[in-house]
Amino acid sequence: MDTFSQLLDAQVRGHGERVFLPRRRARVVEPVTFRRLVADVELVALGLVSLGIKHGDRIGLLAENRYEWLLADLGAIYFGAVDVPRGSDTSPIEMVFILRHSGARATFVEDDQTATLVLEKKTELPELRHVITLSDSTKVKGVITMPDLMSRGRHLLSIDKTRLRMLSSAVRSDDLMTIVYTSGTTADPKGVMLTHGNVLSNMRNVNAVLQISSSDNCLSVLPAWHMYERMLDYVVLAAGGQLVYTDRRHIKEDLQQVAPTTFAAVPRIWETIYDGITSHAHKLGGVKGKLLRMALRVSRAVGSGRATLMQRLCHRMLRDNVIKKLRSITGSRLRLAVSGGGALPLHVDETLLGIGIPLLNGYGLTETSPVAAVRLPNANAPGMIGPPIPETEIEARDLAGVRIANGQTGVLWIRGPQVMRGYYDNPKKTAEVLDEDGWFNSGDLGQIDARGNVWITGRAKDTIVLANGENVEPVPIEAAIKQSPFVEQVVCFGQDQKTVAVLIVPILDLLEQHISKNLWDVRDGVICGRAVRDLLRIELDRLVCRETGFRPCDHIANFCVLTEPLTIENGLMTQTLKIRRHKVQQHYQRIIAALFH
Repeated sequence: MDTFSQLLDAQVRGHGERVFLPRRRARVVEPVTFRRLVADVELVALGLVSLGIKHGDRIGLLAENRYEWLLADLGAIYFGAVDVPRGSDTSPIEMVFILRHSGARATFVEDDQTATLVLEKKTELPELRHVITLSDSTKVKGVITMPDLMSRGRHLLSIDKTRLRMLSSAVRSDDLMTIVYTSGTTADPKGVMLTHGNVLSNMRNVNAVLQISSSDNCLSVLPAWHMYERMLDYVVLAAGGQLVYTDRRHIKEDLQQVAPTTFAAVPRIWETIYDGITSHAHKLGGVKGKLLRMALRVSRAVGSGRATLMQRLCHRMLRDNVIKKLRSITGSRLRLAVSGGGALPLHVDETLLGIGIPLLNGYGLTETSPVAAVRLPNANAPGMIGPPIPETEIEARDLAGVRIANGQTGVLWIRGPQVMRGYYDNPKKTAEVLDEDGWFNSGDLGQIDARGNVWITGRAKDTIVLANGENVEPVPIEAAIKQSPFVEQVVCFGQDQKTVAVLIVPILDLLEQHISKNLWDVRDGVICGRAVRDLLRIELDRLVCRETGFRPCDHIANFCVLTEPLTIENGLMTQTLKIRRHKVQQHYQRIIAALFH
């Protein structure tokens, strides 16, 4: 299949009355069958056609995960329009930039609040003609509701039954399907252009590894506009499986209630699951607490592949009771778990594998539709990413762009049918990352081992260059520090400084259990108490030292303990829960400066 209309017509429609979505949105139970999905997608597509939207026109999609999001997405691309998705909580400045830069002719919005925001900026959006809310009703003048749009489509279908088939048959594999603007870990978003062929090839090759089928049900928690979640949703759709929407607040509950067979998440969610288990283990007293802590220690040893005979025997003794209870946090049927969209800390990887959670670590970027490599279920060792997916090549190169030997660290370059066409209306940035042979410069640092497995060591743009010229990679340092049971989040700094310093967000309830709150000495959102600092100083020196594989220049010279976490809501994390380093640096500029004086 070359296009999404072909996919829906030939594959999805055939699943008929089987339920695809048990929920229309995270907490709204209302089953949607495959047949209804395709019929509604066609009405949305025809509704857009009735508004004058044509092949190649860009359509904004500013909304969150729900059935109507999927209708808007598939309806737009069905006849060759190009959707431009983003979350509804995107800042007004970024929202306007994306709609204006892409030249959007129409935009879907989450609700009246988002519609009002867009209309207030109408003078800055000369190409925009229509605003369509995914809601059933609106109080905003001039806004079209989703039922209104579908009614338009129904009318057009009644007078011209062949119009949509004629339009969809003109769509080609190399036609642009979507423009996804980078998620904001860097200052200026770039519009990644992906074709039908890019995305469909990635779906095909990803599922050659994951083997998702019609018997699977997948819990969906990541933003639908992000290519990682979008890809997995499409794979489940094409396979005839079931997709269940949830949200971050209800993950734990839905893992138990839904009992998914498949669950994909970003590292921060896997860290949260790990932190929940370890925090409980450290709080629990008596024999149960000791057994739980022992189970975690031996599980990590087994998961790492370096367990002694005694540790393996202990793991076996605890497996059918204590460890089974730990594993049950992800439900009773999980056969496939995936981490992607960022670096998975090694201690989380090893522990969850040792518990028995079948966690595959994947790697890719929006620019690669997004998956480039993923661990194989039958060769699932921690730390690595695994081999490139079928039809994909990955190689490490030096700064001059010359391929280097296996085992040496360099910048990873990727080539395959999933590599983007380029950045929309940005030939300069496109030329910086795409060469004439179709290789894409990922900007990620890593190496390829003798077996062809990919290992990620950092991000070139994140590298800290100290005043003495030493290069420090923050990701391994941050991952090491997060092994502390007292640390929830950490960010390294030190560019052009003599030493490295960090901001720490502690796990507050566990910290309080060890050090009375009246000893914290909180001032302006910073914990200054001597007892707290002494505890964390010991943790930093224990985890970042020569014995754990770090160099003297990696040593943490100073640190600050924050009371407030880095979140999406305060703008310090992306919607896929990556820390926005430049935003953290801006927000805590005064505090960071004080760490180096």
